[in-house]
Amino acid sequence: MISSINKAHRRWYKWIIIFTFWFLIWGLLSLRTNDFYLPSPLETLITLLELLVQKPTYFVILSSIFRVLSAFIIALILGITLGIIAGLNSHFFDLLQPVLVAVKSTPVVSFIIITMVYLPSQAVPVFCGILLGLPIIYYNIIEGIHNVDPLLINMATLYQVKKSKIIKKIYFPSIVPYMGAGIITGIGVTWKGTIAAEVISAVRHSIGQNIYNAKVCLEMREVFAWTILIIIWSLLFENISKKLIALLQQHRNLKVI
Repeated sequence: MISSINKAHRRWYKWIIIFTFWFLIWGLLSLRTNDFYLPSPLETLITLLELLVQKPTYFVILSSIFRVLSAFIIALILGITLGIIAGLNSHFFDLLQPVLVAVKSTPVVSFIIITMVYLPSQAVPVFCGILLGLPIIYYNIIEGIHNVDPLLINMATLYQVKKSKIIKKIYFPSIVPYMGAGIITGIGVTWKGTIAAEVISAVRHSIGQNIYNAKVCLEMREVFAWTILIIIWSLLFENISKKLIALLQQHRNLKVI
């Protein structure tokens, strides 16, 4: 117990030292440049605190979180469903492959601009977030299916085990670790893509709109403050995802049998 506490303290000290080092680098660079280009850490912190004492800030944050989570949940459901089908059916995989390659290869800005022509501005960030998160989940699910031991499948087929039971007892335990990795990566990518779409499509009551307005008004301290908020929330959701995945694996004791 004491050793685990000491280990946690050492980890915290390590991260404090790392962050202090980079904040010092940031501070030294800000001294060498104009405040317009690179505000100091202290100025940014003051601006961040000013934002946090304003009630509209929390409405803006919650609105953006809602868009990010909506996009990611839809991408997760579609990615798992399509990934399982494509992993088990090579013809379906070949059919979707050109679309998924196009989605992976197209720059985010192109998606945002094209989507703005066909969808209302409020829907653009969600749609772009789905497009960014979907391929990550999809390919991780397929990878998990392809790494199932073929001997287990042959044995289950030999004993005429139902397809649904094969998926539940053999494929699903193999998919979970890959799905977990996809979720952790996908939530971060969805965050960045959704906020970028908010900036370009000028969605009302969003973090992206506030970043854009601050940039137009040449308020770089505010741009940095909002960016820090994005990083904090993105890291928070990644850590929550890791905890939930670990709990799921522990609760169900998911192991390939």
